[in-house]
Amino acid sequence: MNIQNAPQPLGVGFTWQPDVKESLGEGANFLDFYEISPDVLCRETVAQGRRRLAYQPSLLRAAVDAANQLPLVIHGLGLSIGSANGWNEEYVAILDEFHQQQSFHWHSDHLAFLLTTTVDGDELHTGVPLPMPFTEAALDILVPRAIAMNERFKVPFLLENLTYYLPDLPNDHGWDEIAFLNELTRQSGCGLLLDLYNFHCNAVNFGFDALEALKRLRLESVIEIHLAGGAVHDGFLTDIHTREVPEPVWQILEWIAPRAPNLAGIVYEVMEPAVPRLGPETLTRQLERVRQVWDKYCRPVCAGGTYAAR
Repeated sequence: MNIQNAPQPLGVGFTWQPDVKESLGEGANFLDFYEISPDVLCRETVAQGRRRLAYQPSLLRAAVDAANQLPLVIHGLGLSIGSANGWNEEYVAILDEFHQQQSFHWHSDHLAFLLTTTVDGDELHTGVPLPMPFTEAALDILVPRAIAMNERFKVPFLLENLTYYLPDLPNDHGWDEIAFLNELTRQSGCGLLLDLYNFHCNAVNFGFDALEALKRLRLESVIEIHLAGGAVHDGFLTDIHTREVPEPVWQILEWIAPRAPNLAGIVYEVMEPAVPRLGPETLTRQLERVRQVWDKYCRPVCAGGTYAAR
């Protein structure tokens, strides 16, 4: 990604959810922006016998009011950009409606395709993302769609690396995940939402050194970073956002933050049901630590986005 196309830095973010400020307590004071999923602003309806997700403008208004004038970025759940038969047009329509009502600094989705099922004759996305193979054929699908998404809203479009649990994903040219991400960003001009916890999961589950692998990544493509914590299930470290960020992920963040020249935001992700269990004190400690990293490496010293430490 050309640096001229990179967004202005925002800082520290958190997943938007109802009553988020009350849930975070003092932690809300460390936030610069919220990350919101348009999918959560929808409700399932049945029209002419067809099930569909219907965008609810009132839910967006409530979210914008709750954000208290903080900037918003978009993180979609349902684009299914890698589906062979086309992305999820229903999600794109939802995003179009959202954009008509509210601007956003950048938007992102998962580097994945979604499983589908048929209900009463309608094909529905199940919300289960599956990873793309590291192949030329996958790039042929992804690159033109990523370019189209970059152009559609005139703000940067990012793709997020996924956790995967199947070994030996198909690959061309001996590509691993890093090589594939480099090709994708080089050919499409899209940015990366680098989920450090997802990458940590893959490293633990498949026995490679996460930091050594990330040293080969085109770091100029990293626009946003996700942090999260999960749990072990059936021997696999899983991508569920229900815990504090593990220490190895913090160590990777400390390495990558000063080396990613276009980094514009770091988001701590927590699933809504886990927020009460973690509690405001724990969430505040986590957000304060994110703030410390941001202020140490990434805080812009002028409106033009020049960084204090790079």
